[in-house]
Amino acid sequence: MSNQIINDLPLNGRNYQNLLPLRPGIVIYPGGGGWTQSTNGLRPDDNVYLIDGLANNEPWTGMSIVNGETLAGDASTILPLDAIQEFNTEENPRAEYGWKPGGVVNVGLKSGTNSLHGTAYAFGRDGALDARNYFNPAPAPKYPIALEQFGSTVGGPIKKDKIFWFMGYEGQRYNVGAGFNIETPVRCAGGARGCGLTATEPGVSLVDACNAVKTAGETISPLSAQIAGLNTATCTVAPANFTPGPSESLFPTNDGNASAQNPKFLPSGLISNNRNDNGVAKIDFHINPRHTFNGTYFIGQQDAAFNDVGSEVAPVWMSLVHIRAQLGSGSWTWTPNSSWVNELKAGYARFYQAFFSADHNVSATAYGINTGVTNPLYGGFPIITFTGFNMQLGGGWPKIVGPDGVYQFVDHTSYLRDRHALKFGTEIMENKHSGAITASSKGIIRFLGGLDPANLNSTSLEDFLTGNVGFSEILVGNVFRETHNWGYAAFVQDDWHITPRVTVNLGVRYELNTVLKESHNLLANFDPNSPTGLVQVGKQISSPFDGDHTNFAPRLGLAWDVRGNGKTVIRAGGGITCEQFAQQVFLGVGNQFGLGTVPTGANPSGTDGTPIASPGNIAVALADLPATALTSGWQNNGPYRTLFPVSTLAVMCGDGLPNSSGGTDPGPCTTLGVAPNLRSPYVSTWTLGLERAFTNDLSLDLAYVGNYGSRLLGDLDVNQRNIKTGSAPYAAKFPYLQSIDVLSNHDRSKYNGLQATLTLRTCHGLSFVAGYTYSQALDDASANWQGGVPLDS
Repeated sequence: MSNQIINDLPLNGRNYQNLLPLRPGIVIYPGGGGWTQSTNGLRPDDNVYLIDGLANNEPWTGMSIVNGETLAGDASTILPLDAIQEFNTEENPRAEYGWKPGGVVNVGLKSGTNSLHGTAYAFGRDGALDARNYFNPAPAPKYPIALEQFGSTVGGPIKKDKIFWFMGYEGQRYNVGAGFNIETPVRCAGGARGCGLTATEPGVSLVDACNAVKTAGETISPLSAQIAGLNTATCTVAPANFTPGPSESLFPTNDGNASAQNPKFLPSGLISNNRNDNGVAKIDFHINPRHTFNGTYFIGQQDAAFNDVGSEVAPVWMSLVHIRAQLGSGSWTWTPNSSWVNELKAGYARFYQAFFSADHNVSATAYGINTGVTNPLYGGFPIITFTGFNMQLGGGWPKIVGPDGVYQFVDHTSYLRDRHALKFGTEIMENKHSGAITASSKGIIRFLGGLDPANLNSTSLEDFLTGNVGFSEILVGNVFRETHNWGYAAFVQDDWHITPRVTVNLGVRYELNTVLKESHNLLANFDPNSPTGLVQVGKQISSPFDGDHTNFAPRLGLAWDVRGNGKTVIRAGGGITCEQFAQQVFLGVGNQFGLGTVPTGANPSGTDGTPIASPGNIAVALADLPATALTSGWQNNGPYRTLFPVSTLAVMCGDGLPNSSGGTDPGPCTTLGVAPNLRSPYVSTWTLGLERAFTNDLSLDLAYVGNYGSRLLGDLDVNQRNIKTGSAPYAAKFPYLQSIDVLSNHDRSKYNGLQATLTLRTCHGLSFVAGYTYSQALDDASANWQGGVPLDS
């Protein structure tokens, strides 16, 4: 697609990746976002993104760095459309391309010319011109929607015919009101009937809960009263004020009149906002007809506040997002004569992504609650939830991805000889990642209801007021990891024009991806043959799994001009493409823990508390505190009593059964492992197509496309209990382990598609393109390939 076509097509958000589905076989699933784009039924992280021929895939997720994913919205950063000269999409490509089996998207950037040229643009949208959202009925305020997108490009000569420059900028600003209804306690006296409900429900309001507790003769916890802004003498509640401090209610103010559907529903009222700034610069230096140099630099940054959970009740607990993407590259093209061309390229792409709650720089003690968390990275109010209400006090995260980096060196040589167009080359790539997924690092506290021995019918609000905690957990240990691996590739390909009407494409590619390493050997694995079942790199093993050195990928293509007039062409092809692992499959799929948190330092204990020597020093887990312990801490919370004694909590694994000492062993731990003989996944592809030009302006491209994915990665709990016997395979040998999810090559996939493209070019530059795909894709996690799960059709 050329720049003219890109700019002429309507494109809300101006993200070039949203034009990819114009090619049959590429699908963006309903809802959009970074994890919904599939090429010929393959997984979203299987696509290859290149900018001026260099890698643009982020090591952690495997997704694009520039125009990458974000917590909300279309993309975290934006490459200005006016800076794109063209982009090319290839499926089933030559041996020149690899690393991923999906589509290869190569973006070429504009360069300056001998004349000064520039563009400028601005787009806007305002909610004043929009109808009211169906899910935003009166009397609630109308949700605001405002979007501004603006930018410019300019390029010209530094020295005529020799040195050229080009620059571009694009900014985005938007504000979107949240469409969530939050179920919250009401403040009106007289119970639910006083708020308009047809029946009285004890505990539907804080006032009712307060009166119920006092009637039962129980004591209201001072900490609960402070958080709720409750006057315990009169059972009145102060208006909401989310500023940290005493006697200021952290509950939203709900008088029962905000929603016509249900007095418990309170419109969120939170507004997500985003600021996005992006810039690109390029310089070209034509020394002479044989030597050309160019350099490119891109920087994009997003700063936003998102209502991403839906149950947040205040701006102070929204998610703050900071994302920065940078890309720098340089290339040298040497053309010694008309037969030889050599391209040498080097580049570095950097990505950083951080998610924090808006109060992350405020200690929990500022709210009058002593959680015991002292790590400044985990600042802010803990998460408190209540059964019967979907509201949440406190904000989630933090999560830090990066800085991640991709270093790449590429050298490709082209050679023309007789009927052969040869190309061969080598590539070297280093993928580096650092970061942490910190689930529950501030502490999670849940009030369930029915926990009060004096009132088993108590609601979660009553249990909150008396300080009877139902469930809690806190992150123990350091989850920050620094990992890297190398990728090496070499290829050779030959486009052989056998006759003027027949061309054969031959090629083979070899790739080697080294095993993932952590700078401090903080990776481990599950090994059923070891004494404890747990082994750690640098102690019992040298790497989490064995390397795969067999990744040869042949490619074959055929093009036949049936009558020699270029109007009817039959194409066929096939090949194998290997897959480079995204590091998150080992370190944290779905924001969960991975090989970096295998509990090798957890002091495991066997049957009846028999101690077992720890095989390593990784001690990271979500520690569940007994409800009685946390209840005692909550009811007596003060400067000398902490809710979560983080400094004294140790990761322990046991069978969870009573022991001979009169106590109870710790509960079993969960862990993640990886098959020691893990191999690189690969996808076999085959195509057969017919292209027919009916006239100079009308053409049809019809193709059958198929592929089969082998050795794809998938998780399987190898310690899952047998449905008939109720026993787990490793329960006797490792009673201190529960779920043991092992990553292996047991997934497979298949895809069959009929793809058609009809192109009509009319007068005055007007053209029409119609695409159609009928396909079936299956991705099966069962080892014996029984009944696949349909992904799209």
